[in-house]
Amino acid sequence: MRKAVASLVAVLLVGATVQAELRCRDPAHTALLRSLYAEIIPQPGTQTAYGIPLSLWNVGRFAAWYASVRLSPRERAVYEGALASLRAPVCGDLPLSRCCPPGDRGSGEDRACELVRSAQGLAKWLVKRGFTADEVRVAVDQWLHFVFPSYFLSLALQERGIDPTSCGLPVAGVCCKGCGIQNEQASIGCELVPGDQGSGG
Repeated sequence: MRKAVASLVAVLLVGATVQAELRCRDPAHTALLRSLYAEIIPQPGTQTAYGIPLSLWNVGRFAAWYASVRLSPRERAVYEGALASLRAPVCGDLPLSRCCPPGDRGSGEDRACELVRSAQGLAKWLVKRGFTADEVRVAVDQWLHFVFPSYFLSLALQERGIDPTSCGLPVAGVCCKGCGIQNEQASIGCELVPGDQGSGG
């Protein structure tokens, strides 16, 4: 229980840090970053298609579903199809269903894998309740944006040709806030995911 509470507190602090750091060196980029945050990062309490409002308190519950929900071969195919196009910071080019395999305790990636497993657990739970692959994909993508905000903000900035480090964000695909090993203060809370372990295990 103590570990779960400590993990949740760390994740809550990560979310607060991201919100507090919506500033870039270029004021025009700051305005864009704030606009992107409002557009692509769902807020706590957001209603969902499956009836459970978004909350970081759900990380442990969803991650537990990853271990407890058993899928039939037909359900497994829906699960794999739903997660095939989704990515998370520690997954590299792997589909989300293959990220952080059971028993993997990669150095410094435990926090990220807990968040990844929460997304996988949510997917399994939704599939078990008869949601289609498309519905599962949309729900899990929303959850990923909620728990990995700096990753998706970094991607959005990079897609617009803006260096995310100029806004205090990590370069997507190299590191993310909320996963891996805490770096020195100068990294602005960026916690590195080793480049040679992009698969997350």
